Amino acid sequence: MTERILPGRPANGRLKVTTGASSDRGHKPVNQDFHGGLVPRGHTLTMKGVAFAIADGIGSSDVSQEASETAVKSFLSDYYCTPDAWSVRHSGERVISAINAWLWDQTRKSPYRDSPDRGYACTFSAVVLKATIAHLFHIGDTRIYRIRVR
Repeated sequence: MTERILPGRPANGRLKVTTGASSDRGHKPVNQDFHGGLVPRGHTLTMKGVAFAIADGIGSSDVSQEASETAVKSFLSDYYCTPDAWSVRHSGERVISAINAWLWDQTRKSPYRDSPDRGYACTFSAVVLKATIAHLFHIGDTRIYRIRVR
């Protein structure tokens, strides 16, 4: 077996992750953005990797800040509760599908049921770093950038 050290990856085989985050409400009275990340330890780090997520509420909704916070917190919590035997892709898709169903149900039970664009809606992006692979999940127009220092 030949070990391949990827550029930017330390020779000891451990991925080094540096994070930072910032958000601005823009012209809106309420900041509808929410972001978070989780760097687990031990077995969970090995089996599930490191996860980061960001969500942005839609401007036409008065409750989308709750949707964006729920989406991020739920993803970061529920992803790590999926079976180790599931792939990152399968885990992420199942968790996002469940979050979407919950948000849709909240809208359906709310005064906004006849106007989904005013309900519990948000854009969402997540990245899971496992081993040397970045797994990306996108819904809507949020973005994930890879920035390389040369």
